[in-house]
Amino acid sequence: EHHTISEQSIDRQTGSPEHRIFLRMARLGGRVYLDMCDPGWRVVEVHENGWRAIHGPSVKFVRSPEMRALPEPEAGESVDRLRGYVNVPSDDDFILLVAWLVGAFRPEGPYPILRVNGERGSAKSTLCRILRELIDPNEALVRSAPNGERELIVSAQNAHLLVLDNLYHMPAWLSDSLWRLSTGGEFSSRALYTD
Repeated sequence: EHHTISEQSIDRQTGSPEHRIFLRMARLGGRVYLDMCDPGWRVVEVHENGWRAIHGPSVKFVRSPEMRALPEPEAGESVDRLRGYVNVPSDDDFILLVAWLVGAFRPEGPYPILRVNGERGSAKSTLCRILRELIDPNEALVRSAPNGERELIVSAQNAHLLVLDNLYHMPAWLSDSLWRLSTGGEFSSRALYTD
């Protein structure tokens, strides 16, 4: 049994159907859908009574070439199992990390921003790679700081989660842009015919 949801409208000029598309996650009809990015186009459908993996959902997803498949979901494990794979100093820090992880699985913002800091060699990048693999696996799990707002936006349009590594200094434009991305703020630029 599939939960059918119509996110379709009709183009006024052509009369053809238009579909709303999503990247990795969607919320429709009180349910959340997570694209597994597998060859069978399966999604995980989450509802008030649990979840299930389904084929052929009515939700339309788009994928960037860098996106990778999520691992096969399994029921019955506790989030406490993650504790052994992450280097956080206290139980309170682990609770904050899990809260961020849950917030990052939201289909729409506002999203929490996770700042990971620590001494060299404390597995900060490893932690970020693990979290990215759990939410939005990608060919490039972590990225260096973008050279400008346009580069940041291009990266954000092709992923559900961005991980910026080794930010020793954050310029004001990057801080402001990350805030706008996390809260759903608007970006605009002059469009060129060659874009």
